[in-house]
Amino acid sequence: MKLTSLFSLAAFVSAIFVAPLGAEEKAAFEVKVPAMKCTGCAWSVTQELKKLDHVSDVYVDAKTKKAIIATDSDAAPDEKTVLSAVKTAGYEASGYTKLKVKFAEAKAALTGEKG
Repeated sequence: MKLTSLFSLAAFVSAIFVAPLGAEEKAAFEVKVPAMKCTGCAWSVTQELKKLDHVSDVYVDAKTKKAIIATDSDAAPDEKTVLSAVKTAGYEASGYTKLKVKFAEAKAALTGEKG
């Protein structure tokens, strides 16, 4: 019984410390969502974008009417998939572009914070 507990503990510690190291950001993308007006709108868009394969992080800003996503794979969602996810949230989107900066830098630029 003690051996099983030891393996469980090892698996737990491994999941905490090793898993985040494997989630390296491959690229960041931006999409414009002009009809967003509030944080509720941003939340809806965020929830749909988080469901997409290979999306590791999402930040949606209702003030700038932009959403940015980070991918954990070179197999990033294509434009049609992203626009469809935003439409599922109830909004039209356009201008899906790959960013030249990392997700953290793009988020900092939208929020006015230092990256």
